[in-house]
Amino acid sequence: MRVVTVPEREELPLVDRQILALLGDHIDNPTALKSFVLDFVNAWDDRYLRLTTDLEDHSGVAAVDAILSIKTTATMVGASRLADLAADLENLIRVDEYPAAAALLPRLHSCALQTIEALLREAETNG
Repeated sequence: MRVVTVPEREELPLVDRQILALLGDHIDNPTALKSFVLDFVNAWDDRYLRLTTDLEDHSGVAAVDAILSIKTTATMVGASRLADLAADLENLIRVDEYPAAAALLPRLHSCALQTIEALLREAETNG
């Protein structure tokens, strides 16, 4: 397992416009794409709360499920940096490294907030 360094991760885009465009092509409906992006944005707080709770409880299976939800939806909307960070967190959870995983939570949250801002700008620009 290779962990991406912070400088390498910073090179990843917050939002990969090509992936977002590809999702738009698959959906083939600008309104539905905007709705999907807004659903991702609106679900963030609940997903993050679920993840933090599961980590605090050392609920490995539940925490993996929570981080996979974040990673999968981030990947779908082109949130490359967030998806990459979520993958690192997933790897830590899978080997029961709860303290290390918990230590990544502030970076995950900060990245998510930046990503949400970028996604909302994209939605406004292209919606």
